[in-house]
Amino acid sequence: MQQENSVEKKLKERIRDVFDDLELVIGYCQSKIPLKVNPLFIQRKEEIDDLIFDNLCINNLATYSYFLSNELKGKIGIVLKPCDTRSITQLISEELLNKDRVKSIVVGCAGILDYKKIVKEIGGLKIISADIKDEHIRIDTIDENFTLEAKNFYADKCYTCNIYDNPPYYDEFIENDSKLNIEPRKEYEDLDEFEKLSLEEINSFWDLQFSNCIRCYACRNICPLEVCRDKCIAQLDVPHWQSQKINSAEGKFFQLIRAFHLAGRCTECGECERVCPANIQLLKLMKKINKDVLKLFNYRPGFNLDEKPPLLTFKNVEKNIKEEELI
Repeated sequence: MQQENSVEKKLKERIRDVFDDLELVIGYCQSKIPLKVNPLFIQRKEEIDDLIFDNLCINNLATYSYFLSNELKGKIGIVLKPCDTRSITQLISEELLNKDRVKSIVVGCAGILDYKKIVKEIGGLKIISADIKDEHIRIDTIDENFTLEAKNFYADKCYTCNIYDNPPYYDEFIENDSKLNIEPRKEYEDLDEFEKLSLEEINSFWDLQFSNCIRCYACRNICPLEVCRDKCIAQLDVPHWQSQKINSAEGKFFQLIRAFHLAGRCTECGECERVCPANIQLLKLMKKINKDVLKLFNYRPGFNLDEKPPLLTFKNVEKNIKEEELI
């Protein structure tokens, strides 16, 4: 078992203090798979000892908030990174989540490593063991050993994050002695070259991406905002909008419907892209839509409890839209 770090100690102490008021606490625990963690569902006080919090805790645990708050009678506690609180904030703002049913226990973040990036760098070799120390990732595989610089393998969202120690919403906040220490990038910088493409090139790009969609629905099921999955248009018999065939047209139909469902709501947590077995660049699409929503409505999802998403409301005149600039 790895040595307990200082933020883990503070997290466990805080949860012990509030545990008697909660029916369940959701956090992170170690996984048997190197460089991964598992969700931990704590129902007994002694299970708090299994909690961890480190730079492998990439999962957005807010995805459990809506369903568990409806299934359980008592209050649930959820361990969140500051970026994850945007999902909770968005759910509350849309009145999908009662903030009195969930205690947000937010821990300051020093950046989260992206497992997919690491695996790609080592050529997909099976990882036997791994160790992270002094900003280096040491990896052993059957065929070869690797030493990687951690600064190159954080989740994309970490490089543009400015709330890692300043969450927009929380009930409990635990400061992390370790701080985010990577070279920051401009927000939506990754879209600059993409937006220079012609419409034909953009369409071809997405046709190729969506042709890989196998309609496993992992992206939908992991998303903390897609709470209507039991009534999803992709699986309804009445009305019957989509067949269960696996082909490019059906994949594109599902993904575009999903994108418009999340327009102005997506908090860019990246969970959809993280779990996609086909490695579709789903976050690129959602970030492009969010960028346009920001330009048109001056709205960022997940930052204000009292502000409704602009595409979920109706106004005769949208004061932020200057039609002449859209021509």
